[in-house]
Amino acid sequence: MVSKIKIFISRFAFLPILTMGSCTHPTLIEKIRYAQYLPENSVQTISYSKEEFSDLKKLIILVTRNSVGQNIPKFKVGRYSAELISEDKKFYWYLSPLPNSVGPYIVIADRPKNNLVFEAPHPIKDRATGLQAVLLLKALEARAAIISGNDRCAASTKSICSGKTRVCGDKLTSYPVSDPAHSVPNMFHSTHTLFSQLWPNALFVQLHGFSGKGTDTLFVLSDGTRGKRNNHPGIVAKVRDNIRKSLILSKIATSCQDYQDDQFKYRKVCGRTNLQGRQLNGSADICHKSAFTSSGRFLHIEQQWSVRKPVRDFGYDAISNEYQKALIGSLYAVAPCIDNCINAYNR
Repeated sequence: MVSKIKIFISRFAFLPILTMGSCTHPTLIEKIRYAQYLPENSVQTISYSKEEFSDLKKLIILVTRNSVGQNIPKFKVGRYSAELISEDKKFYWYLSPLPNSVGPYIVIADRPKNNLVFEAPHPIKDRATGLQAVLLLKALEARAAIISGNDRCAASTKSICSGKTRVCGDKLTSYPVSDPAHSVPNMFHSTHTLFSQLWPNALFVQLHGFSGKGTDTLFVLSDGTRGKRNNHPGIVAKVRDNIRKSLILSKIATSCQDYQDDQFKYRKVCGRTNLQGRQLNGSADICHKSAFTSSGRFLHIEQQWSVRKPVRDFGYDAISNEYQKALIGSLYAVAPCIDNCINAYNR
């Protein structure tokens, strides 16, 4: 039942803010779980306009620069709404497309401690990765999370970018334009690019899921490049080694950048055609050309269902699961901090 109505006027929008009476507000992870995603095979293409992204950019700039006070808990700009949510005595902005609009769901922490951004470009096909992005955002006190607002197979039109897949059918074909990790332009990638410019030292962690038939490997890690050598150093190796140490088994986590890991016969789901990875790694043509040298700013994580399932089943309580604990600890060890650095990696 609506108890009162507040009116908020800005240079961007005029929106009545409804303050609800005694009711339980859904958590961030529940919002992502029950969000309205554009379903598989539902459209011919995904529309994109610079004007719509310009409105979303204005909204992001407003909340990241703390230009909106906590006395304005909800407002809109263009086709997006922003809602300030309090969880565990911390505040987060939840940005979501308005009804009949298409775009990513975005969570931005009000006072982050670590220079991390989590991404879930395939929250439907790679089950529970959208929920996991929120879980990791909170656990690691990261800057933001971006979750795609559509099934990667929503559109029938094919991307002109390089790469082939069978994920949307039996035949090996080009990725659909509804797959934000393999097609541009789209709101997901534009948001990713904006965040990479706003936070030039942030590490972007992109979460994926894979079928683990025929392999014991639970985590396949990569930096999105074609660079590979024996005992390859860098972010990928550090996270892999920390996961192995936590779970006490080498083949549990592998690196696409290290020839030594070929002995484990893991699936080569290495993100080399991933556009966000190519962008961060400095490809001259992200649609068609892979990168060969890592910038150290992109970490692509493929995970078996057994890793992701506890997040689907238990939400925030999955933080006590052994796989999530191993991942959280491993990412914390390499997380670039924003200020007051305390771990060895950031000193």
